[in-house]
Amino acid sequence: MQHQTLKHDSVLQNEVLESLLHSEAASVFDGTLGLGGHADLILKSFPNIKLYVGTDLDGQHLNAAREFLAPYKERFVGVEANFSEIDAVNKAHPLPRPTCILLDLGVCSNHLDDETKGFSHQADGPLHMAFSTNQEHNCEKILNEESVGGLTKIMRDFGEEPSAHRIALKIVAAREEKPLTRTSELKEIIEKSVHPRDRKKALTRVFQAFRMATNQELHHLSLALDKSFDLMESGDRIGVMSYHSLEDRVVKQQFQHRSRPKTEATKFSLHETVEPAEISLITKKPISASQAEIERNPRSRSVKFRIAEKI
Repeated sequence: MQHQTLKHDSVLQNEVLESLLHSEAASVFDGTLGLGGHADLILKSFPNIKLYVGTDLDGQHLNAAREFLAPYKERFVGVEANFSEIDAVNKAHPLPRPTCILLDLGVCSNHLDDETKGFSHQADGPLHMAFSTNQEHNCEKILNEESVGGLTKIMRDFGEEPSAHRIALKIVAAREEKPLTRTSELKEIIEKSVHPRDRKKALTRVFQAFRMATNQELHHLSLALDKSFDLMESGDRIGVMSYHSLEDRVVKQQFQHRSRPKTEATKFSLHETVEPAEISLITKKPISASQAEIERNPRSRSVKFRIAEKI
């Protein structure tokens, strides 16, 4: 598929250039390459960047990005991998240590608009919901095999859905008649389980929950942050864009924990520094999209951009 048929507006473009990148940045690791919007922006704006490595789980998007970024030749490398594999990608190619790391956790607009992916409740499609085109474990398997308790936990933990248990009971009852295979079937179950005034929010929360469970998103995010900080050296920066409270909580907790010196109590009840702080916070509060950007790209409304620098 040609890149021009796939569209995705990269968010916070000016903020990425002004706050994340710095004049000494020599290489970038983009863990969520998508269609290459941020990559094009950064490579064009920073000719001193010798290498830009982008990973993505969607092979179709990766091929489109490679075609789009072909003019940058050897300055760009695209790899089909999860961003949590940053260490393995670095070793396999072999690539220089990234001096700047970017993770944009937003779901690509094309995933939401493509009914064959099953991410959205707004169009009927297969219950797939996996980012990777090669992934066997999908949402259909979870819905048809998980227990009531397991389904409830997924919706509570990843969607913070108040009616999780009621929806889980109806899912199990429905699959006893026939296996669930379509997003329209899940949508109907959710709509029958909640009050009409709550349907829109419940649909969003439940579909988000099963997408996150299918792709183990929070697990891979935590892993990616741990590995990124291990790779980084003094002066290197990392920026993470999150779009809901669950993601942002993981990023915020990691950043806060690593930005504080580790101390322990002495026998005189004084606190002695055992290890200095690992990072400094470039953004004390997360950066949000401007009103102008929100009007241009409504999906940027909820973005929170946190940036840190290795000390």
